[in-house]
Amino acid sequence: MSTPAPQTPRVSVIIPVYNAVEHLDECVQSLVDQTLGFDRMEVIAIDDGSTDGSAEALDRWADAHRNITVVHQPNSGAPGGPRNRGIDLAAGEFLFFADPDDYLGAEALERLTAAADRDSSDVVLGRTKGVGRTAAVAPFAHNVEAGDIWTTKGVWALTAHKLFRRALVEKHRLRFAEGLRLAEEQVFIVPAYFLAASISVVADYDCYYLVRRDDFPHLTQQTPEPEPFYRNVRDVLDIVVKHTEPGGKRNDLLKRWVTQEILRYFKGGFPAMPAERQQRFVAQAGALLRDFVPDEVTGPLPPLDRLRCQLLRTEQTEELAALAALVPKQQPKPKAKAKQPPPPWLSRAGARRLTRAIQRRIQA
Repeated sequence: MSTPAPQTPRVSVIIPVYNAVEHLDECVQSLVDQTLGFDRMEVIAIDDGSTDGSAEALDRWADAHRNITVVHQPNSGAPGGPRNRGIDLAAGEFLFFADPDDYLGAEALERLTAAADRDSSDVVLGRTKGVGRTAAVAPFAHNVEAGDIWTTKGVWALTAHKLFRRALVEKHRLRFAEGLRLAEEQVFIVPAYFLAASISVVADYDCYYLVRRDDFPHLTQQTPEPEPFYRNVRDVLDIVVKHTEPGGKRNDLLKRWVTQEILRYFKGGFPAMPAERQQRFVAQAGALLRDFVPDEVTGPLPPLDRLRCQLLRTEQTEELAALAALVPKQQPKPKAKAKQPPPPWLSRAGARRLTRAIQRRIQA
């Protein structure tokens, strides 16, 4: 009697793991509990040189479940390489990327694959919920069927925790940036958005829980080296330019990178950086603004961001540091809507006065 051929997994879940032993069980258990059916999945965990017992914990899970594969490798320093290795090993119709300190809602993969089937979508975004941290909101205002990069507002959700059709990933050889500890997902996700036949959004269910762990260092809280970070942003902007025409639709996308990446490190912590490091950040960010961002993108920005862009374009490092030092740290909004006069710099005249104050401070 012949043995039936093994069934192709519906979803390959790829998890890069480095020193997450305290949280692994919760993550993997959330996969075992999926209503899709754990037997319709495979889990590929890449142990990236863990030293805290994560490797042994993963091996115990693999011993208990034949559809869990564990690969042990020397530490690569970032999640991009382990994710790429997982892609190379995957056999599923779809790929889903999870992190070892997070977990999934029980119906997540069932709902995501159902949306992909219904809409013939190559990418499906499932609503993320922050636990002790923020999570993307804009893309999850409502469900989207057969959308695109604009209708889904997908660029406001660029973490890796989504469903991707593996055929799309392999056809275009999409891979994560390796050795980069921040925004390494973007060179994978942004072209996937552009190349997808369609994109769906599951907004009516918490599919993925992004968890802040006090004992687990999050890369998003660290300040990277400016050259590799902004070089990666440049690669992503090249992709945006390649797939769009000049004008309003491209500008809508560029605004996201201006506000979220290019201006990211020129606020409260900038004055504390050594002068040489400040100059490196300014040189890299200023070049991106000059090379990719027209004035019609920065013109409508809030006054302080508009001023930062002006100073970055001309690489005025001291003025940027003075601006960051003069502007008080933004306080949480009060729950009660009390009428208060706006800060004086939130106007064009206020921005001009602030610029003059910065110049006087530098000349003093």
